Amino acid sequence: MTDVVGSTTLRSQWDDTVRFYGDRTFLEYVSVEDVVTAYTYKEFDRRVKRAANYFLELGIQKGEYVTLHLHNSPEYLVCWLALAQIGAVSVPMNEHYPLPESSYVIQKVAARVLIVEPRNLEMYLDTYKQLGIQHLILAFGQTDAPDVLNLSEGMARQSEQLQEIRPVSTEETAVILFTSGTTRHPKGAIYTHCNVVYGGHLHIAQMGMAEGDRFLSSMPCYHMDFQEMAVMPCMISGSTLIMVEHYSARRFWSQVVRYKANFTDTMSMMNRTMMLQPVQPWEKDHCLKQIYFSMGMSTEEKDRFEERFNVRLLNSYGMTETVSGVTCAPLFGDKNWPSVGRTALSYKIKIIDEQGNEVAPGVIGEICVHGVPGRSLIPGYYKDEEATAALLDADNWLHSGDQGYLDENGWLFFIDRCVNMIKCSGENVSSAEVESALTAHPMIADAAVIGVPDPLRQNVVKAFVLPVEGAQLTEQEVINHCATRLAKFKVPCYVEFVTDFPRTATGKVQKQKLL
Repeated sequence: MTDVVGSTTLRSQWDDTVRFYGDRTFLEYVSVEDVVTAYTYKEFDRRVKRAANYFLELGIQKGEYVTLHLHNSPEYLVCWLALAQIGAVSVPMNEHYPLPESSYVIQKVAARVLIVEPRNLEMYLDTYKQLGIQHLILAFGQTDAPDVLNLSEGMARQSEQLQEIRPVSTEETAVILFTSGTTRHPKGAIYTHCNVVYGGHLHIAQMGMAEGDRFLSSMPCYHMDFQEMAVMPCMISGSTLIMVEHYSARRFWSQVVRYKANFTDTMSMMNRTMMLQPVQPWEKDHCLKQIYFSMGMSTEEKDRFEERFNVRLLNSYGMTETVSGVTCAPLFGDKNWPSVGRTALSYKIKIIDEQGNEVAPGVIGEICVHGVPGRSLIPGYYKDEEATAALLDADNWLHSGDQGYLDENGWLFFIDRCVNMIKCSGENVSSAEVESALTAHPMIADAAVIGVPDPLRQNVVKAFVLPVEGAQLTEQEVINHCATRLAKFKVPCYVEFVTDFPRTATGKVQKQKLL
């Protein structure tokens, strides 16, 4: 499967698509006001080439790292594609990063160019020079701040023909994606041009996309879910990307229906918040073939969601470091829920114990993924040899840090992230399992589980529960609900009710902030 990429780069893939599908709609951008701005591939390419020439004018070099502090916007895609045109490397940052976190990324990659939007401009005006930034560029909007460059003005004076064609190979770095996690600072996952293109090809096959389909995504642009599951499949297949500025539980399903999306991708938090919205008579009148989904729902929740919206969830497993979903439920036949599917083409999966030995079917251990670094797997983390060595062994097995098992027929069952496993009275407790039991309660909107120290049992389970708006629940009611579904040692000993959770860009609960 990796050979399907050949020598293709992000630049050559974009140029080929523009040549073949130039008059088709590439992008429909849906603002928070539900205003749609549309571009054909040719129209968008003119913007990309103008931006690339402006970056050349600024002296951006091949292989140079350029940081982007932007949220979902056409300008993000313009910059992402334009930097690839000149062989530079885009480094997108979480739109919610405060200055200390963005400063870490900027200094880590020694960026001298930073592209921002109006909402983030103010925090850089007094600091960008100390950070080593030579060019601070406003992606859209206006400012009176001196020395701040304006992307639109810079593009306006450029040619629509690329002024310098630099040699770029598929093995070279295209993007650095800084991942959130349990470490103090995020790690920079290196994506080669091959990685970027490969992810698009694989997701087309997994989702069953065809030429001219319509993919709606509200995933954040600085995340692999947006890049690999939405943009690249659309670009490769000559399809239309419906880019939603921000996810809204109240509007999302109406956007799916109104814009006639054939595909979308969701996570458990999105599905749960959609289920909390009032039922509408038009909900099942959509064009979706299926939803590409990433784990984390109970069987009851999954069944209720599929019944209400008349759509199938394609359960999958992957991580930023694997470039794409290394497993996915099949398009046809039995999906064997709650399995996350069988191994995708070009990957291998094995389960190992704490000594590194491969275990038998049905035995829980660490999920390891075999692939080709730089093609189907990332080649490593940027300037972090220790973390890279822990991730990839000498035989190109990626050690995920996740717990799961394979059954005798090769179906993968995800248990939990290793960091989320709770050791209680000598038993391993999966926080994901307890969370699924909790969210199966009709009055619980979301839940998160951690282990807290206990003098007798090492750790016990503590549940943080977000009730449905207006619901009245007691701690004992929650415990009793879990006791009917879980082994005794897995039942929460403590329950704390919350009004919200600290979350990552894709809605995952940041459990380290619950401690």
